[in-house]
Amino acid sequence: MSRRAAALAGTIAAAAFAVAGCSADDEPSTKAPATYTSVPAPAMSSSAAPSSAPGNGGATGEQPNVKRGAETGEAGVDVLVNVSYQGGKVTPPAGVVDVKVGNKVKIKVTSDKSQNIDVEGLPDKSADVSAKEPEGIDWTVTKPGDTKVTLREAGALLVTVHAS
Repeated sequence: MSRRAAALAGTIAAAAFAVAGCSADDEPSTKAPATYTSVPAPAMSSSAAPSSAPGNGGATGEQPNVKRGAETGEAGVDVLVNVSYQGGKVTPPAGVVDVKVGNKVKIKVTSDKSQNIDVEGLPDKSADVSAKEPEGIDWTVTKPGDTKVTLREAGALLVTVHAS
């Protein structure tokens, strides 16, 4: 059962329960309303989980374009994200990558035309990528929140880095 279907089923069940307990002659309650705890959706196996869907934050599985720790192959880099911009499309589609405050993040971009890579909120962080070879841009995350990495000329979102 999908998360959406599970949430819908839970909402319908809660509404049916609330309606079943009411009648036309009930007096209004003076009690504080009850609180409800949401029930988590069934866990998906890692093989069924989308790995780079936009907004998923990587919480449901591995993102093949994201390397962490020693897997980055680069000294001092905690998180490496590889992204490609070809024919007007970002591959994999722009998603969210979760990191921790203090992580050194590097975004490596390949493009079919010269572009300027911008890191939102860090005006001193930009780089030019040519059509001939990939270019990387890196920074150390200093505060929690979302940071968008874009291609200026194309106006394309490459990735959102979410720090906690």
